[in-house]
Amino acid sequence: MSTKRSSRRCFLKAAALTVASPLVVPSSVFGDATKDAPSERVTIAHIGVGGLGRQVFAWTHVLKDAQSVAVADPYQSRRNGIANICKGTAYLDYRDILTRDDVDAFIIVTPDHWHVPIALDAGRAGKHVHVAKPLGLTLAQNLACNKFFSEKKLVFQYGTQQRSMPHCWKGCELVRRGVIGKITSLEVDAPNGGAGGSTEPVSIPNDLGKDGYDMWIGPAPMKPFTVDRCNPPGPYWVYDYSIGYLAGWGAHPLDIMVWGSDADLQGIMTIEGTGDLPETGLYDTVYNWKMNLRFGNIPFTFKAGSDRTRFIGENGWIEVRRGAGLSDADPNTWGNIAEDQGLSASDPKLLETKLDGEPILKKTPSANHIDDFIRSIKNGEEPVVGLKDAVRSDNLSHLCDIAVRTKSVVKWDPIKLQLIDPTAEQTALLSRPMRAPWTL
Repeated sequence: MSTKRSSRRCFLKAAALTVASPLVVPSSVFGDATKDAPSERVTIAHIGVGGLGRQVFAWTHVLKDAQSVAVADPYQSRRNGIANICKGTAYLDYRDILTRDDVDAFIIVTPDHWHVPIALDAGRAGKHVHVAKPLGLTLAQNLACNKFFSEKKLVFQYGTQQRSMPHCWKGCELVRRGVIGKITSLEVDAPNGGAGGSTEPVSIPNDLGKDGYDMWIGPAPMKPFTVDRCNPPGPYWVYDYSIGYLAGWGAHPLDIMVWGSDADLQGIMTIEGTGDLPETGLYDTVYNWKMNLRFGNIPFTFKAGSDRTRFIGENGWIEVRRGAGLSDADPNTWGNIAEDQGLSASDPKLLETKLDGEPILKKTPSANHIDDFIRSIKNGEEPVVGLKDAVRSDNLSHLCDIAVRTKSVVKWDPIKLQLIDPTAEQTALLSRPMRAPWTL
């Protein structure tokens, strides 16, 4: 390990506490004049580069002060393809990257059941982490992740990129500034899941292979490969890997609810409602859900629908939506959502309120969510969405899932982070066994 490289890593880890003057070598010397000097770049390992993972790589690749150097994915064509683009090294097993001292951060965009295990491994290796939404496969995973990273000086950014969209910031900032008065109720909708999926075993494709499939399954129960198991919506709608769109898409509008208010911290929660569970096919997560919650005395409804968060107060309501015309593949579109597409109010004049002075909520200078991750690492600051809020919003999804599956009323203490007088059925759903040799 070079002294130069070691100094750069020490600078990144202590950026908030110390002033350092790393040796700056012109980037053109290394053949990449579009990037900052190597000593000023944050080096990234991408874990999972299919679908959204490929998009997140693209968001990273355009940043001058980020350099992708390693790629891990069970599919050979995916990992080799992205590694060739960034001139990095391809890996089947992410654990082979953990000991690389030239990697500052992990960007984890895998199926949901891998999020927390990989994040914890990366954190133990001293890496900063970006974790795609949702957070954990279970409440126990969320709490384990929260405990670990709260004791470390590492940046943890959650992948709810709507916080980097200007209209989402404005809507939540207005609510935080009291424009609609005291919150009296809340409404959240998220896109629905569904039934189906083939259960017929077929041969593992050569691009994945036996070893790749074993890595894809990881800590989940080993099951025969089917055409729908590893391809969307399979990873999102199969209970071995996810709790469905309750969390997989619910993460976005629920996170907006948490960002715009602290209603979920106002008292003991009660959670009840209904939802469907498929009776046939591969997919077996909750869909068609309609949940009724209370945060202390504040009623909150969460149902399958669009993607919206409505804050209802004494003086009117403000609604924040993902926005029409948004392209996940192009973060440049995130800053161009017209307010009439992404924001509405009971009285349009509420949206005209001037937001003078220091903002209450962090406002990112770029609509590229990964840019906030890189800036946070370099500056030693909290990202626009960190682990504490990730746990708050993701816990709500899991509590709804438990209520539907047990057909019972769930009670939760949001401060102590524990169930109140749980039934045996409810307690059984707090955690799941992990396939050997995987552990948290």
